[in-house]
Amino acid sequence: MARSRFTRILLWIATALIGPPLLYVATAFVFALMTPPRPLPAEGIPVYACDNGVHADLVLPVRAAGIDWRATFKPAFFSAPLDGLDHLGFGWGSRDFYLQTPHWADFSPRLAMKALLWDDTVLHVEYRPRPVAGEDCRAWRVDEAAYREIVTFVRAGLAGDDSAPRLDAAGYGARDGFFTANGRYTLIGTCNQWTGQALRAGGAPVAPWTPFSFLVLWRLPPIRS
Repeated sequence: MARSRFTRILLWIATALIGPPLLYVATAFVFALMTPPRPLPAEGIPVYACDNGVHADLVLPVRAAGIDWRATFKPAFFSAPLDGLDHLGFGWGSRDFYLQTPHWADFSPRLAMKALLWDDTVLHVEYRPRPVAGEDCRAWRVDEAAYREIVTFVRAGLAGDDSAPRLDAAGYGARDGFFTANGRYTLIGTCNQWTGQALRAGGAPVAPWTPFSFLVLWRLPPIRS
């Protein structure tokens, strides 16, 4: 009898520990599978999602649909010339996690816990070339109205006046930086969820919940050239 009770307790503990993560992953996959694929529009402004294996960045052209990001993220914010860099990568997330993990070897459980519980958020902005075939990036095309919806979403992520963003910290290199952002990072509202929502704002076939980077790219076609 005592052994049977001990076994039930162990099963209960195992279920309590394993059940929530399994439910989390399963729910994310259900949302992805319920999002139907769509053919890539023949025309439009190219927008991209690029995956580093853990985090997916939103990548937009520097100039499109009458919007010039250089007016917001001025060259003076960066320490190197921006010549020839015609796209911007955007990533939202926990401030300390971003700043203290330039490489995934720098990951620590303490930083992950702080990101989930009480850290401020930043928008990581990087001038870069257009994504090309061979990178772990996927593409979509949007019309001007949809592109402006994506731009509105990104600007809403900036704290204060989006026409004068506040540089929070220098970036990993000479052409990127961290800007003070709005919002709280949570298990539900992750960095990848932010990127997925940005693409959905423009009508891209992205699931309504994308806590993992590969789910952001799930229904987007690969870059052909």
